[in-house]
Amino acid sequence: MDKQIKGYESAIELIRDYPEWRPVVAAALEEAQHARSNHFAGAWILERAKKYGIQWIPNFRKLVAYGILQKDGESSRGGRRAYYTMPDIKGVEKALREIETVKNMVPYSGHQITDSGVSRLKFVMVPFFGNLASCGNPNDSETFIDDYYKVDTKFIKPGYQYYVVHADGDSMNMVEINDGDLVLVRVQNYPKVGDIVVAHTPEGVTIKEFHLRGHKVLLMPRSDNPVHKPLLLDNVEIQGIVVTTIPK
Repeated sequence: MDKQIKGYESAIELIRDYPEWRPVVAAALEEAQHARSNHFAGAWILERAKKYGIQWIPNFRKLVAYGILQKDGESSRGGRRAYYTMPDIKGVEKALREIETVKNMVPYSGHQITDSGVSRLKFVMVPFFGNLASCGNPNDSETFIDDYYKVDTKFIKPGYQYYVVHADGDSMNMVEINDGDLVLVRVQNYPKVGDIVVAHTPEGVTIKEFHLRGHKVLLMPRSDNPVHKPLLLDNVEIQGIVVTTIPK
């Protein structure tokens, strides 16, 4: 495996599995960048890690096991007396930069996930609205966000905005969107025919299947409950496309 890919993927994997180790990896990277000949003691990493607020004693064997560090000689006390090298400084640096970008971007932007490194992470935090009625316009900075919800990155495409809502009612139960389900929505104003969309209509916000009838929008329910009827509308605001339901 290429050296840079090894260091990059090792750091991504460790921090994905153990997020609390991110400042320890950052401290090890700083030590490697400043040490003469990339040769430094575990105790020096620990001192730097304390500046990041680490109040526990890391066992540096974990960094070795993940391939981020290589150990020179034998050690004791969790590897703090050993000396180490970091074989791929640039790869680890790239991984930390991408993780920090995604970490900061998701909460601060509210909705947008744009970093290409998102696919390297296991989860991202997406804004959560308590129900469809409170969802409003996801592009409105004043829209109330109830919380953030952890979403698997296999559902996330970098460059799009996302939010999570509770489905309200059984109008889409034949496509496995049931009352109270958590629904992941990608903000996209131009759906294809057949997409399941979140639409803002004169009667409120609803989840329906998108179709066109001439110059009008036809929103179709997909339900075994006959009370739900199609909506044929002149004006409708598409607020997003349903990606999937997610486990509660």
